Amino acid sequence: MSEKPQNSIVLKEKNGERQLLDLGAIESKITAFTEAVPQLSHSKKMFGRTGSQYTSQLMSLTMLGDGPFHFMKQCMAQIEKKKNALRESYFRMKKTAYKIKQWEEKGDEYSLILAEEAKIGLVESQDSIEHAMREIKMYQEAYDEIAESYGIDDSWDEADFLKMEEENHVRMAFRLAVRRLMEQDSIDRATSEYMEANGIHPMAGERLARQYCDEVKQILDEGKAPPIKHFHAFLDRMVEIFQGSYKDTMERLGIKSIIREQATLLGHDHEDLGLYLEHHGYKNAETKMLENNAGEQKKLEG
Repeated sequence: MSEKPQNSIVLKEKNGERQLLDLGAIESKITAFTEAVPQLSHSKKMFGRTGSQYTSQLMSLTMLGDGPFHFMKQCMAQIEKKKNALRESYFRMKKTAYKIKQWEEKGDEYSLILAEEAKIGLVESQDSIEHAMREIKMYQEAYDEIAESYGIDDSWDEADFLKMEEENHVRMAFRLAVRRLMEQDSIDRATSEYMEANGIHPMAGERLARQYCDEVKQILDEGKAPPIKHFHAFLDRMVEIFQGSYKDTMERLGIKSIIREQATLLGHDHEDLGLYLEHHGYKNAETKMLENNAGEQKKLEG
């Protein structure tokens, strides 16, 4: 009977013959294959993101709404997501490094195999971390560029964001209306309710969206293709037409104000809203609430 080669495993023994799995031979083949295809390592680094910078910025940033603050909000959401992933990766790598040290100190064959496998995983994790850091940098730069393009400085606050919510929701309502007309030639209940919530008569909104669709169809029939700016101009016209319409819904609900001074975090004065940093804002409201609670506690103790 032939002698068992070193670093091999007996898979089964039949009729006195051993069928061996030679791990050394397999390892050499894998190494030779990897070295013969250097594009694998290069491509992994180049394609490491789940999406390209193109898709991450032009598609992801428009998911939450239509306006600079919503674009900036999406940038921050992506940065927070990547930051949390980095934190998890960091501590996972620390735990793995600790396990590797224990396995190497133990020194038996199986422990050394686990250590070797874990080391390879650490190398791959490093690539993922580098990709995440580059994506964070990408979103940081996109955030700064959006703020600069729309003239938003570092003193912006929650009130600035809320003041632009009307425009965002009117645009989103008509964007959804056009989509529904394209898909099913009618607006659905959700889009109708969305319009109504923003003070837009659903039938008026449906008619305007349909007129726009007919206008685009005519352009297409002439053998032309309108640019996306044509659609953006339509959305901007809807903002002009329905500016202030949300106030009708407020009146119906009995609401007097959308931006509440005690629930809004201010960074600067807002004369148009009658909100001044010295007297109003969330911080002062929080302090006042704590003072009132302390007063009530003293009364109870008395």
